[in-house]
Amino acid sequence: MLKTDGGTEEPRNPGRRSFFRNTLAVAAATAPAALMGAGKPRAIPRRPRLPELYPGENVTLFQEILADESAHIEILQTLLVDDANTLPSRPTPNLRNLAQPDVLSFVRAAAAFENTGAGVYAGALFAIQQTEEYFPVAAGLTTVEARHAGFLNALLNQPLVPDFFPVDTSIPQSIALSHIDPFIHDLNGGTVPSFDPAVASDPNNFRIIDFLLLLEMVETAFYQVNVAKFFGG
Repeated sequence: MLKTDGGTEEPRNPGRRSFFRNTLAVAAATAPAALMGAGKPRAIPRRPRLPELYPGENVTLFQEILADESAHIEILQTLLVDDANTLPSRPTPNLRNLAQPDVLSFVRAAAAFENTGAGVYAGALFAIQQTEEYFPVAAGLTTVEARHAGFLNALLNQPLVPDFFPVDTSIPQSIALSHIDPFIHDLNGGTVPSFDPAVASDPNNFRIIDFLLLLEMVETAFYQVNVAKFFGG
């Protein structure tokens, strides 16, 4: 189990935590049982296909999401190429359990990824330095993750924001790591990332970026496998 000693607090909105647990439940059929959780999400009609506003829209949007996540890796890796960064380069982790058994399981797990990403990025905004080099990128990535999450939540007949909350909340590092842990066989020689959630500093900027990079690596690989499986690319 991945763990972090980043000193994070429990989420202020416990409903968000139960939402993530429930959306991961189906995906966790081939993953550790620790991801299973309780809750009562709105019923999803049994359909042979996902709902779709326009013909071919889902294919286009899932390919767009995959392209976004791949770009996020490149953006974060570029920010880490800095003489002031003393962290070792993060290798791509060895992954497992990526392929989902059906398209609904895929979308449920994808929603958990994207809601997690939006919450973690939101938390990082409190800790990253307010400079032109880092803050605009972090804010921009946060909103893209949130756009992805809203689309996927709607596909699952869920509120655009979990529990209809009008103000989103951040997600602790420990919760984020617990969501990607079932998909990680090992870190391929890398270390478990963590960052200070409250005190901004030059070193902490790189620790935040390194943390987000691991999430994006897992998320991108997850989309690569399942977008190709269910949407042909």
